[in-house]
Amino acid sequence: MSITPTVYLIDDDESVRKLIETSLGMHDFTVRAFSSAETFLDSGWLDLAGCILLDYKMPGMNGLQLQQSLLERNVTIPIIFITAHADVPKSVEALKAGAFDFLEKPFSQEALVATIRQAFARDEEQRSNQNVQQDYRRRFEKLTEREFEIMQMLISGSANHSSKTIAKELNISPRTIEHHRMRILEKTEAHSVAELVKFAAIAGYKM
Repeated sequence: MSITPTVYLIDDDESVRKLIETSLGMHDFTVRAFSSAETFLDSGWLDLAGCILLDYKMPGMNGLQLQQSLLERNVTIPIIFITAHADVPKSVEALKAGAFDFLEKPFSQEALVATIRQAFARDEEQRSNQNVQQDYRRRFEKLTEREFEIMQMLISGSANHSSKTIAKELNISPRTIEHHRMRILEKTEAHSVAELVKFAAIAGYKM
């Protein structure tokens, strides 16, 4: 099921929200507007595609604080900050923390649309990479505890991929190791230990 990319607009100024909503609507963007960071966090819109268009300076939780809160929740949706000139140094701080970009007021409609489209592309790429990682991780989740232990030894290279060496270290027979090795390759759909190493890296397991 595909998800429609959405612009999550967070700004305490109602006139700004309406102006941006109207402008983006003319370019066929789907927009969800919020008057505060707290309202956005309470909304349940934290796992959808698109980007966040975020005013830096707001009453209560400001933009930078919201960014930190989302990072703590492992929400990686691109964030575009809207800033006044005086907030530019803080925006640089936000960029260092992973923000996608910032637009200094007043900004043109063309600049806004172009930046949002770039953020959408980044979000799509991130989600695609995450989906691939999850698909490979699910293969490794099929392994038993013993198989996972042997898999880690195989991909680390510490045992030189030798069944005899692994068997000696685990105090079990080489034939048992060969059986586990066959099952590991079968469950992860790898055709060799070299491919297993590659799949483990994609799944996010450290060598």
